[in-house]
Amino acid sequence: MKFAMEINDPIHGFIGITETEAKIINSLPYQRLRRIKQLSGGHFVYPTAEHTRFGHCIGVMYLAGLSGRRLLGRLGLGDQKLQEVRIAGLLHDIGHGPFSHVFEEVLIEKRGMNHEDVTEWIILKSEIGDLLEADGISKKRIGDLVRGRQKTKKDKVIAGIVAGQIDSDKMDYLIRDSFYCGVNYGLVDIHRLIDSIEITKDYQMQFDIAARGALESFLVARYEMFLNVYYHKTVRSVEVMLVKLIDAADKILELTSFSTPEEFLELDDMSLISRVRSINPSESEDAKEAVKMVNLLDSRILYKSAFEKVIHTQDRFVSKILTKSKVRESIQEEIASIAGVNHDEVIVDVPTLPSVPYNPHQLNPMEIGIFEIIDGKRIPHNLSEYSNIAEMMKTYLDVIRVYTFDKNRVKVGRAARKVFQEVPDTALIHM
Repeated sequence: MKFAMEINDPIHGFIGITETEAKIINSLPYQRLRRIKQLSGGHFVYPTAEHTRFGHCIGVMYLAGLSGRRLLGRLGLGDQKLQEVRIAGLLHDIGHGPFSHVFEEVLIEKRGMNHEDVTEWIILKSEIGDLLEADGISKKRIGDLVRGRQKTKKDKVIAGIVAGQIDSDKMDYLIRDSFYCGVNYGLVDIHRLIDSIEITKDYQMQFDIAARGALESFLVARYEMFLNVYYHKTVRSVEVMLVKLIDAADKILELTSFSTPEEFLELDDMSLISRVRSINPSESEDAKEAVKMVNLLDSRILYKSAFEKVIHTQDRFVSKILTKSKVRESIQEEIASIAGVNHDEVIVDVPTLPSVPYNPHQLNPMEIGIFEIIDGKRIPHNLSEYSNIAEMMKTYLDVIRVYTFDKNRVKVGRAARKVFQEVPDTALIHM
């Protein structure tokens, strides 16, 4: 693979860029990622967490290239497929809206679309697709890869490099976000992980048992980053307020009503806030709410956490109950009633994730495949058979918080404790 230029990245060092990759990076859709923060509310807690999706996607491209170079040769595939994998990594987040996952939360609610849907749409319908096709690369193929679609048996490996269980995306954001936040939670030996991957006869990716320590570090790093950075109480407070801001502003500015890629690509962190600032707060209650949220964020007057409970459960059903908006709204109203405050001054926030990344193509999706060599034969195992850490982490992490304004903190906290004490003990499985 021939590189036309290099980019100096603080995480990975000098990264080679091909002619096609350079064209994509220099395009307007990709340059927009400079204006989409990687951690929408992170800089309110970690002041240097101002990095963007722009650098992250280049990092994912680089790691996808390392994994691809190791694995694609074993599949009898050459530089053309390697270029496809790298481009899929480069474009995997092109569909993120303002403030990344915050906008996505509103978009899912309003239109049933997530950032992956938008990503594929932009690849197929914008100038990105024209750039790809002009250089002999199928835009449909890249769209399939960023979605993790498997058209052939070999695609289990190819798509898994970018959208898999332990993929290039997760490897990059853990160490990149850790670096820019100035924390040590995300320290992972990604090169050890990549160098230990092999392919089974049925095209599954497995890790050498010798890399068990690196796999355990990856799982612990991911868990700690979610608990202490992504789900930090103040970070989530900012994101809750941004969701309220976008939801209210959408009813006036029709932010989620885009019909062409060009309309969507006009949206970024700065343009959205600028448009909200132009709203007349006397226009409606929604206008008043949107402007209020902007002003509070400008002054860093944030919702305060009045109650928190971390739950680890092995039951996906239990984990999903409180993520339902109607369930949360009912609890919010009950807490507000007990506390004697307005119902719109109480917010129940329940971010959730599987502590071990999912592999939906396995019978047990929270297992990570490993192997050892015995008498010259590769013997498969599950990581949890050899790792207490992996076994303990086969749970869902739910962080239940109740937010309110500082003036209501004591009485809302008291009401929340009363409500959540009614949760059956069997649902509270602590690690």
